Amino acid sequence: MRLIDETTGKVLASRVELADTFWRRFRGLMFRRRFPRGNALLFGLPKPGRYGIHMFFVRFPIDLLYLDSKFVVVGLRAEIRPWRTHRPKVIANYLIELPAGTISSLNIKIGHKITLQ
Repeated sequence: MRLIDETTGKVLASRVELADTFWRRFRGLMFRRRFPRGNALLFGLPKPGRYGIHMFFVRFPIDLLYLDSKFVVVGLRAEIRPWRTHRPKVIANYLIELPAGTISSLNIKIGHKITLQ
């Protein structure tokens, strides 16, 4: 699967993992040694809400995209470093974790439409 920014036509990730079970959501990116460019972790959230994340046991910084039910970016956060937490101000249906620098290099903005192919 690939993630594409429909607004710009750019590919965000050519390899997308789904965090679609309790254990996959729980583990996330913990204990991995790296998270290469072109990868993404997509969380289908149980219900719309303000879902925070923690970076405990994650060894590298990441970018976050918060999406509504139509896969429109409603919030974003760049360069969250290891051993930090983040609690968004927006309500989201989906969360995408991307390698650090993806948001800035692809110029992703709030309001962009994301597609999963």
